Amino acid sequence: MSTYRINFKQLRQRPDFLEMLAALERGFNEFHVDFYLVGAVARDVWMTAIHEIPPSRITRDIDFAVFIEDKGTYESLKRYLIEIEHFQPSKENNFVLQWQGRMQVDLLPFGNIEDENAKVSFEGTGLTSLNMPGFKEIYESGLPEVELEGEYRFKFCTLPGIVILKLIAWEDRPEIRRDDLKDILTILTHFFEMYTDQIYEHHSDLFGDNDFGLYLIAARVMGREMKKIAIKNEKLYERLTNLLEKNTMDINTSEIGKIMANWANTSVEESLKPLIEIQRGFRGD
Repeated sequence: MSTYRINFKQLRQRPDFLEMLAALERGFNEFHVDFYLVGAVARDVWMTAIHEIPPSRITRDIDFAVFIEDKGTYESLKRYLIEIEHFQPSKENNFVLQWQGRMQVDLLPFGNIEDENAKVSFEGTGLTSLNMPGFKEIYESGLPEVELEGEYRFKFCTLPGIVILKLIAWEDRPEIRRDDLKDILTILTHFFEMYTDQIYEHHSDLFGDNDFGLYLIAARVMGREMKKIAIKNEKLYERLTNLLEKNTMDINTSEIGKIMANWANTSVEESLKPLIEIQRGFRGD
């Protein structure tokens, strides 16, 4: 996978981001924990830092997926970050730390500590369990790296991986995760320009006789790339298959279609066209 070199100005993060990142890196290195950036900041690395696309919305949360072999390592990592690096714990959420009271850092554990349903559970107060479907499969599929200011290097989530995680997050909590669908719509709008070389090199069969434009070609490619990740886990693949089929077979019952139509100020039928192409790509077309 590629390495992208960016500067802090391109990332458009708050001034203490680098200090926070350095503190996290010391903790990860201390316990030999591998990690990658997910969530809105991973989206902004792709769109804003690398491709100079203005951010659609700003977030104060920084999400890291951390590969953990056992629960003791995760607890030791958190204790180190609190006692040595001066992060503050959250009473409401066992997976959240605060940096200087101004930045929320989510440490999302995945790997060998997951049960057969991709669930991670700890003892403690507040939120102590998380469902982590897709995180391990995205990690195992290969991740790009970013080199920030020529000093900090970290992996970050692929664009198909971001879409997978956002679809799952929306399905789990549709009442509060509508913005995840807005992010997917934004990614799809710019996916062809962000993925041009790979599309021409690996998906040339979509050009020629097809009568749809680059936007829908890119959506089909997105589905194909998502499949490469999801196929590694039968439950994950089945879940995404069902989610996509449920939301593409009827414009009258598609919750995703209705929400995306509202965001894009268009009809449900029109808003479903890219989702239908994702579904076709996901099933292997």
